[in-house]
Amino acid sequence: MRVRDHAVVSAAGAAVLSPWLGRRALALLAAGILIDADHYVWFALHHRRVSPVAAVRYFTSGEPKQNSATRLLHNPVVQLLALAIGLRRRSMLPVVAGMAMHVALDFHHQTKMEHARATALRRADFTCQRCGESEEPVRAHLSRQPWVLPSYDADNLVTLCARCHEAQHAGKRVARSRRGVHDLSGGAVGDR
Repeated sequence: MRVRDHAVVSAAGAAVLSPWLGRRALALLAAGILIDADHYVWFALHHRRVSPVAAVRYFTSGEPKQNSATRLLHNPVVQLLALAIGLRRRSMLPVVAGMAMHVALDFHHQTKMEHARATALRRADFTCQRCGESEEPVRAHLSRQPWVLPSYDADNLVTLCARCHEAQHAGKRVARSRRGVHDLSGGAVGDR
């Protein structure tokens, strides 16, 4: 799930719970968003870059590296440790709730996306819709997505082989670059 989706859901949760939590609802909101700091820390250490923009681009690229180090704060052991701290210091419970809500949303999102991807792959008979390749692994790529909150409609997915999937992401970066946005190397790109 994207950071902006987590921000919207966490903000809604904090707003709903604010009559009971008061100012502690802000801790729920912050924890629900800042738990993704583990992605950024891994990126900064692994790539030796501190650019949040480069980190977001990396994690939204075609095939970003994902491992346990990129999701350290999402780990069940860390979640249980946070719960143990929250039970000892009640003021920390909104933080624990925000983290748990984030992890639960990620799990829900992943489950729904896997179902949508499987549906899209079956619909396309496991064939790349760009080049017609069916020999190499074909993946379902999200081609349309609402600006905020995900859609799990298989019609928003297109099946692509690895080569076409990377080209699709490269094409998106080029399109953004033509509007004067920074490229992956971090340098400014003028209008072309």
